[in-house]
Amino acid sequence: MVRVKNRYILVQLMCNNRSDTDAFSLNSSQLNNFLRQKIEKYYGEFGVASMLRLHVIYFNEKTRLCIIQTRHGPHRFVTSILPLLTVADTESVRYRILYVGATLQQCQKFIVRYQQNYVNKMIGHYNGEAQKQRFVEEVSKIKKI
Repeated sequence: MVRVKNRYILVQLMCNNRSDTDAFSLNSSQLNNFLRQKIEKYYGEFGVASMLRLHVIYFNEKTRLCIIQTRHGPHRFVTSILPLLTVADTESVRYRILYVGATLQQCQKFIVRYQQNYVNKMIGHYNGEAQKQRFVEEVSKIKKI
């Protein structure tokens, strides 16, 4: 018996017309439906049929990170259309593929390393210790997968 192999695509949604601190009005089910519509537009019925296991399993509005689960093989459909998309529902965004992994645990490890690098880069922009401490507390409040 052959097991079903999944791929997990870590995507960052970068807003074009708002700052990084604004909240995002999109949720995971809306993003899932939007991706299915675009796959149908670009790949037709074959793309839709191969994307029966397309799920947005994690979406964080604050960090704008998203994990999309799909089957191995048809994951190439998703990774090929993401750079072409410029909107998400009503938001004007850019999709940036950060990582494609075989397990959810590896994606989570990548997120931790990515967030740590982001914190190290951003903490240098703050002058006072109180500002630095407040920033670290805000980042640590972000929920885990």
